[in-house]
Amino acid sequence: MGESGGRRIALAHVSMCPSGVAWLEGVRVHPNFRRAKVATALLDKMLGWAAKNGAREASAIVSQENVPSQRMMERNGFSMISAWAYYGTVEKPKKRATEARFAAKQDLAEAWEYLKKSSTYRLSAGRYVSSWQWYRLDRKALQHLVAAGRIVMTGRPVDGLAVLNKAGYWDKPDVLQIVYLDPGSASSLRDLLAFAANLYAQGYSRLHVLCHNSEKMTSAVEKFEMEESEIFLLYSKKVFTQ
Repeated sequence: MGESGGRRIALAHVSMCPSGVAWLEGVRVHPNFRRAKVATALLDKMLGWAAKNGAREASAIVSQENVPSQRMMERNGFSMISAWAYYGTVEKPKKRATEARFAAKQDLAEAWEYLKKSSTYRLSAGRYVSSWQWYRLDRKALQHLVAAGRIVMTGRPVDGLAVLNKAGYWDKPDVLQIVYLDPGSASSLRDLLAFAANLYAQGYSRLHVLCHNSEKMTSAVEKFEMEESEIFLLYSKKVFTQ
């Protein structure tokens, strides 16, 4: 939080995520103090906190439409590492046939091998979303997600994988989310989306899809009666521990 003469003129939030990543968000500066490097001072404070708490990397998400924030991140040494599309709907889609299934413990090795070879995984910067923070989807995280019943697979051998959030977020417990989407083919993409849509019809009020922003992905998602809400850019910077 920044102050001037006892007045609060800016605020921001930083927290630690798993795998040594500090998450930066909510940078807000009073209009009268913009272009005075206040946001840069906030970033410096947050990065200092991240370094003291052992972070190896700092990340943040910025709307594609928020060009000033993008420029601020880049001026301060952040690089854009991935672009994500967000979709939401309140309309209940029709029940669809699908061969997708929840992954079991014995599927972990095959699921991890699939991700390591996946171009979508690389383009997604190896991340998934949790409460609008982007976490590393490494093998340890994958193991936890499989055990929690949150990984959906399709194909034998596996030809597509998705991560679900079935518990909602913040004060929205009735929202079902796809927080990582990685199809190996058009048919596996339809399978994964149909699985989530069928689950959504069982009592959730909204369905969200957050996925790497690509024409292949977004054109298929739009066919499931969803509206594109926003494109987000994921930024990252290495942090050197103090």
